[in-house]
Amino acid sequence: MFHLVRPDLNVDFLGKSKPIVWLSTVAAVISLGLLAVKGLNYGIDFTGGALVQVKVPASMEIAGLRETLDKGGIKEPGVVQIGEPQDHEFMIKVQATAEKLNQVAAQVEQALTAHVGAGQFEVKKVDVVGPAAGESLRQSAFLSILYALLCIVVYITFRFDIRYAPGVLRALAVDVIITLGVWVAMQREFNLTVLAAMLTIAGYSCNDTIVIYDRIRDFTHAHPNWTLEQAINKSINLNLGRTILTVGCTLLVVFAMFFMGGPVLQDFSLPLIIGFAISVPSTIYVANPMILYMEKRRIAKEKARASGAGMKPARA
Repeated sequence: MFHLVRPDLNVDFLGKSKPIVWLSTVAAVISLGLLAVKGLNYGIDFTGGALVQVKVPASMEIAGLRETLDKGGIKEPGVVQIGEPQDHEFMIKVQATAEKLNQVAAQVEQALTAHVGAGQFEVKKVDVVGPAAGESLRQSAFLSILYALLCIVVYITFRFDIRYAPGVLRALAVDVIITLGVWVAMQREFNLTVLAAMLTIAGYSCNDTIVIYDRIRDFTHAHPNWTLEQAINKSINLNLGRTILTVGCTLLVVFAMFFMGGPVLQDFSLPLIIGFAISVPSTIYVANPMILYMEKRRIAKEKARASGAGMKPARA
């Protein structure tokens, strides 16, 4: 039988985890600093604005459309090609105040009329998101991430043990926070598509961690003479082939979306590439050592409780 990883592989992952743990912690702290100083570059989904879908002549490309809009008084518009290339349809995203939202479509029409002439283009759809709705949506977005993390912790607690939950929570927090930090450093727009990618990263990381945790629990029951370190290392080694295959096959699809899906899918595929690259080492080197830490802490508390009980004076 073909094995991607030898069944007798015995790498001491726990013994090599400290540098990765410290590196991930530093990266997470830096990411939090970027989030606090620079902040996310929110799209119109969260700040309010207008979406105008237009069909233009075949001679007009994205660069020409941006230049036309800029000359028409629409500064820094977001222009994305949608549909098939031969359709020549674009989605124009414009951030505007509540007073000027209803004027955006008229400005787009005036700019295109001045450049290509009346009747040479078509405004297919206009959507408006008010600032109040954007603020509410932004709060709901972060609450959804928080609730997802809490539900995962509750599931791990009931599925395994309370000792397993902190490891999952720390790994998920590292994955999401570092990915957001990279996104801030790149100054990419944060919209609903990126939010969906963040939730996907959390679920993907949790899935791989749960598989390893299940192996750990099985080994601790089947081999009571093993130490917890042996059970964790053996579980990671046996799951290594599955991790490589799963991540490799998933990345093939994600890279295909990134390179062949156009700008529309890049906001979803690029965070996934970043998050998956972070989730693999965090699952192995961050989540699993937390089990050992929690177990040592439990033993220390039991010893302290026992010694405290032994020092109490006997009742007459």
